[in-house]
Parts: sequence; structure tokens; C-alpha cells
Amino acid sequence: MPTRTTQRARYPRCCLAGIAVLCLVVSAPTYAGTIRSPVAVPGDTLGQAGGSTAHLIDQSGLSLNFISGVTDFETYISMAPTSAAVSQTTGWASSANKLPGYLEFDLGSDFAISGFVLWTQNNTLAVNSFTLSSAQDAAFTIGVTNLGSFNATEGLNAQTYTVTGDGEFVRLEVNSNHSPTSTQVNIGEVAFDTELLPEPASLAILAVGCAAVSLTRRRGIRRRGVTGAKSRAPPHFSLAPIR
Repeated sequence: MPTRTTQRARYPRCCLAGIAVLCLVVSAPTYAGTIRSPVAVPGDTLGQAGGSTAHLIDQSGLSLNFISGVTDFETYISMAPTSAAVSQTTGWASSANKLPGYLEFDLGSDFAISGFVLWTQNNTLAVNSFTLSSAQDAAFTIGVTNLGSFNATEGLNAQTYTVTGDGEFVRLEVNSNHSPTSTQVNIGEVAFDTELLPEPASLAILAVGCAAVSLTRRRGIRRRGVTGAKSRAPPHFSLAPIR
């Protein structure tokens, strides 16, 4: 049977183990506030007259590249990156007579989305009015969130917009351009300000760590109570037999 000293020493080690698990969860990298390129463009109702939707997510026309999912969003935007005018090798041009219409972007996984950056065109074919929404599935039936309606200006500079939502897929609904006659639209590049969402496995580890710490606390309190009760017990007297 372990001695009292051994029993007392065992619980701090258990407590430290629980705290270590919590530290592993808390210290895991999150890449909070990083700029992220979509990995694909799975939806498109606007057609293609020039360039490619692939050029919207490959940084082909940007004056300054970034590392998707690593580069800090605000730091990158503060360097005022611009996009080249839309051409066959940089950006994308929609088919005519397609507005309004949308493009759907796949971020590769579920993320918390806090910003959107758009590079469009330096003429009247630039995006004007647009709406953003997010979802967890490509069919836009699960976890759909309206991220807001916005307006862009003509130009090749980075135009940023604050949004609040999460999901893997983002729909960019283009409602109008700046032309009084044309219904075509040009876009150079898009990207998002994202943060990783906690994964179920990480949440499970966190729960186990919390349970371990709670259990060791309760055991420690009970043991201290028993020890205290024993110390307060009345002394035991042995009476000698009367002869």
C-alpha cells in the first residue's frame, strides 16, 4: 500500500499532465489574420471571354506575392499591392450579357472569414455592386451566411472589405459594373482574411485536459478532508484490566 507521501506526490503529477495537455491545445499554431487564396473556383455563372478563373487565385497579376495562409493580412495590405490590367495571362473577363451572376470560391477548409480583398479593372468593366455569402458546402445549403453587400471602384489597387462569417465556400455575386452600356466584368485577383476554426479533435483534447484537472482537484479536496478528519479524531485510550 503506498505511503501517504507517495499518495500526495502522485496528484500534482496528474495535475501537471492535464495542464500540459491544455498547453498543447492553446499553443497550436492558428495563423490568425492571414491572407488566403482560394484553392479552386467550383462555381461560375458569368462565363469566360478572356483570361481564366484560375488567374483569380494564382497571384499572376499582383505586384507583390504572398504566402497563402501564412502572410499576415494587414501587413500585406499595408504594402499597397496592385494588380496588372486584366489580360489573357492575368485575371479574368466574363462573357457579355451575364450580369448579375456569381463566382464561387473554395477555401479548402472551414475558416473564420473576417475580410475580403478585390483587385478589379481600371476601366468601366470594373466591378461595381457586389454581394458576398459563405457556406460550408458547395451547394450553399449548409451554414449559409450573408457577409454583406458592397461597392467597388475602378482601379488596380487592392480594395478591402470587412466581413464576419465562416465556411469553406464563398460566393461573389456581381450585380453591376461601371459601364452604362456593357454587361461584362473584369477581375484581377481575390483573396480573404482568414483564421483557422478549432477542429473537433482539438476540442476533444481540451475537454479531456479540463476533466483531468477537475478530477485531480476533487480528489485532492476529498483527501485533504479525510486527512483533516483523522487528525481531529479523539485520542484512543487503552484501559488496563482490573485485577
